[in-house]
Amino acid sequence: MAMDRSALGIVIGMEARKLARATVTRVATIAALTLVTVTTAGGYAAAMHAGDTDMGRKAASMVTSPGWDGYTGLGATSVSATILLAVGVVMSWSVGREFTDGTIVGLFAIPPALRTIATAKMVVTLSWAVLLGAGEAALLMTAGLLLGLGAAGAAGCFATLLLVSVALGAGILPVMWAATWWRSYLAGIGLTLAILVVTNLAAGFGLGSYVPWSIPIVWASHQTEVSTPLLATPVMTTAIGAWITYRSWDHLQLGAD
Repeated sequence: MAMDRSALGIVIGMEARKLARATVTRVATIAALTLVTVTTAGGYAAAMHAGDTDMGRKAASMVTSPGWDGYTGLGATSVSATILLAVGVVMSWSVGREFTDGTIVGLFAIPPALRTIATAKMVVTLSWAVLLGAGEAALLMTAGLLLGLGAAGAAGCFATLLLVSVALGAGILPVMWAATWWRSYLAGIGLTLAILVVTNLAAGFGLGSYVPWSIPIVWASHQTEVSTPLLATPVMTTAIGAWITYRSWDHLQLGAD
């Protein structure tokens, strides 16, 4: 265990460099930041200033109230979709590529234990997810100011969207287990898409309080009252995802299905 702790920092550095250089990370980052800004700022502008158009009417149905509250609720919906998809894909790739590229064989031959490598992968991808969420929250806060919403609620918007993004970015951790269990990043991406669909359907049909990944959206948009135990559900999902991923790597064997 002492060797694991001393090696963790080195492995984290290696994983961070791999993640930073990866095309999938860059594409996911740019796409998420672009889409969240266009859908939120564009949707709010259409709802407020083009309500007589089809796009304006559709956007208006998603804005619960004018001002920062409605804008933040719309932003939470956009943040949820972009964070779940972007982070889910990158997490799946981070783990699954070791199997599809055949590099997993080499990992058995190097000193750091597999559990140490898995921990490093989770730390690095979660750190990137937090940075991505902070970037989305900052962009949407700036866009809201440019739309003339005023400075009073800007900080609250940023804090709310950051919390939503962090909760969802961490809550998607089970996809790393899926990519490990089925030994392919496609399995993780498949679970990511399933979670995204279930989250959107639950939020759309008023069942958001019953799905871990919908709870932060419901809380941010004030659709229904969210109790404290429910707010703990995304945290539990994160803990479970981290644990099963850690255990899967700790018991990983070559040639075992």
